[in-house]
Amino acid sequence: MVDIPLSDETWQRVSYLLCWDSRERFGRRARDPRDVLNAILWVITSNEKWHRLPAHFPPARTCYIKWLQWQRVGLMRNILEKLEIDEV
Repeated sequence: MVDIPLSDETWQRVSYLLCWDSRERFGRRARDPRDVLNAILWVITSNEKWHRLPAHFPPARTCYIKWLQWQRVGLMRNILEKLEIDEV
């Protein structure tokens, strides 16, 4: 079982899979993928609904959209395998 938020050691096992563009851009600042992944893992491991995501995580809509994107390209499957988590 993985602790959430991810420890630095656990984050290092999957961080290379997630690209984060830290360049300045117009509009809102991009969310840190570690924060988004912590939120996604919270939903998956707690078997909760997205709208029940605690306030200390990024917005539920942002996390859900990222989850959909990462799911479509197979990234979530890779992450869950590396973290040894069974998707519910």
